Amino acid sequence: MKPNPGFFSSTNANMKYSSYAILLLAVLSLNSCASIRKSKGIADKEMTASSLLKRMEKQRLSPDWFESRLRIDYADDDMSVSANATIRMKKDSLLWLSVKKLGFEIARVQVTPDSVYVVDRFNKEYTIEGLAYLAASYGLPAGSLSELQDFILGNPVFFGGDELGIEPLGPAYRLKGGSDEMSAEYLIGTADFLLKKMAFKDLHNDQEMSALLEGYEDLEGEQKFSYIRNLMLESKYSGQANVTLQFSNIALNVPKPVKFDIPSRYTRTK
Repeated sequence: MKPNPGFFSSTNANMKYSSYAILLLAVLSLNSCASIRKSKGIADKEMTASSLLKRMEKQRLSPDWFESRLRIDYADDDMSVSANATIRMKKDSLLWLSVKKLGFEIARVQVTPDSVYVVDRFNKEYTIEGLAYLAASYGLPAGSLSELQDFILGNPVFFGGDELGIEPLGPAYRLKGGSDEMSAEYLIGTADFLLKKMAFKDLHNDQEMSALLEGYEDLEGEQKFSYIRNLMLESKYSGQANVTLQFSNIALNVPKPVKFDIPSRYTRTK
């Protein structure tokens, strides 16, 4: 089964694919011994990519369980829609998402290490695809479930074994890398070592996705979490779409129930 080449083809399809696209989705580090030069937010030209990665790795968020409420605001050239959602993740095992509008569930999503399942209650349809479907259809960094979970947690998602290049840009460091199929770019603040932006280009499908990470607040110990994400999705087939995700009520390492079933009367999308 081949994924739909466009993001949207009708008003109902917009509602369906906007819930898909939110699957959509930095690392942070704080150095109490930063130099005066760095405290002023000026990039250190002597900083290496490996040194920067070591600073970032210390603050990597990696809970066994993650739960959050989400406020989703979606807009493209044809429509805009807002919804609320609950997201739950078990490390390396499962991602579960329930999307609601006006108190009614309109979509439920489950991602396992090898498959994506979507129940579209609005259109009474369901989709079952391999994990590559997310990258092929929407340019999301989802070569594996762990990469998708990292994206949602705000950890940087790296591709392939290529070494990262580093460039000082005044108040930020820019890291660039990727693979033959996906190029990636990251902006990290020099004053706080927090990830400010991730951008990915799907070279095979000619699609782009960028995420601005904002609203950092303390989450656990010295770790900080970006509570606001501004995503831009662009495809030659469907144009541009923008998604804002606002996280709240985050719970870490608290197991939560997940339920996913497909009603027998629903039709599988082709």
